[in-house]
Amino acid sequence: MASKQPTHGSSARTKEFDIDLAAEGSGRHRGPNYVLAEVSVDANFTLRIEIEAANQYDWQLDARFVDGSLEVGDVFCEGDSVPDDMVPSWVERVVGVVGRRLAGGR
Repeated sequence: MASKQPTHGSSARTKEFDIDLAAEGSGRHRGPNYVLAEVSVDANFTLRIEIEAANQYDWQLDARFVDGSLEVGDVFCEGDSVPDDMVPSWVERVVGVVGRRLAGGR
């Protein structure tokens, strides 16, 4: 991921997160145990979260912080728009972890 151009142009700032989903939650979960998430921020403070995991489709989400919470807007899987009710729970968990880490928590 690091070799790709920033999503929102040359002025975007990018941060990468290695996420061990097995260690982040309790009990059993469906989906990958390990993911790489890359977050790009544009000048309008719009976040693009790109998620890669072995043997999974790549996900991209547009989000913003609203009142201290990460609020997801548009969701894409392999470039195609996806309705909210079709987003796998493991992707939602990754977004939660990214939101906490960006806000300064663990």
